[in-house]
Amino acid sequence: KVLRGVMFNKDVVVPGRMRRRIANPRILLLDCPLEYKKGESQTAVELMKEEDWAALLKAEEEWVAAACSQIAALKPDLVVTEKGLSDLAAHFLTKAGISAIRRLRKTDNNRIARATGATICHRVEEIR
Repeated sequence: KVLRGVMFNKDVVVPGRMRRRIANPRILLLDCPLEYKKGESQTAVELMKEEDWAALLKAEEEWVAAACSQIAALKPDLVVTEKGLSDLAAHFLTKAGISAIRRLRKTDNNRIARATGATICHRVEEIR
């Protein structure tokens, strides 16, 4: 049987809860991570109280939630990213009914873009 399109060997991030079969999907292609950007090795954070740690985690959760809500507003069926996707982002996308594939090779992402006529977004803020 001949397949018209692109085929690659990857599974969705949360196999039990994300859809694998989607007819005529709306696909969002990213080459940015959907996880909170950690500081480089030069970053130093001084935490004196337990509340400081909680505030740091809350900021991370808010950033991921905002990015996922921006994505969910476009109503894609599938999000494909070349980089990582955090467990928190997977949770928010699953709640929105969006399937996700992470760590796809750049060449495969380019093939999907060519086959679908899509543009690969470099940052979540650029998505239109």
